Amino acid sequence: MSGEVKYWFTGQAGYEMDCGAHKKLRVVFAMIDEDKTSIGWYLFASKADAKGQKECETTDVLITDQFAHRDDIGRLIPHTFKKKIAIDELASPKGTFATLSIEATKTSRLMGCRIARLKTKAGETVTFPFGMQQDWKPSPTDTEIDGRVFFLEKASFEEKKFPLGPQGKDAKVKIDGAVL
Repeated sequence: MSGEVKYWFTGQAGYEMDCGAHKKLRVVFAMIDEDKTSIGWYLFASKADAKGQKECETTDVLITDQFAHRDDIGRLIPHTFKKKIAIDELASPKGTFATLSIEATKTSRLMGCRIARLKTKAGETVTFPFGMQQDWKPSPTDTEIDGRVFFLEKASFEEKKFPLGPQGKDAKVKIDGAVL
């Protein structure tokens, strides 16, 4: 595919996964086509070191605290890709390396997020921002967090249903599961 294509981005929810001594972040965000007819759901999952990953795999109790959400669609931020991709080609379902930056303060109502160093299926390395409503400030923030972006699912875009997030069984398992 060649040529440019424009999509809109917005955040949907942010979670802190507690595996005991180690914490991981999960951030659900959406990529919406320019005509606002289709939505692609994606998940950023932070990377844990080998010890932390092992702990997350063997922990019986996995506590998930939500640190950000959206009551509605919020502000859609546009991004134009220089190499054309389909709505499900931002990242692989098996995960594509990326970094996440979160800008938040203890008193701010909104939280800014930025995905960077993500290589699309078309081979373009991209950076794009999106925002969410902040419930509380997670740790770490104001630094680049290594992880992977996973494609969750594609759906018809319905603005009223956006706060519900992705509804597929596989998407829910990836969001809530300990291992990624």
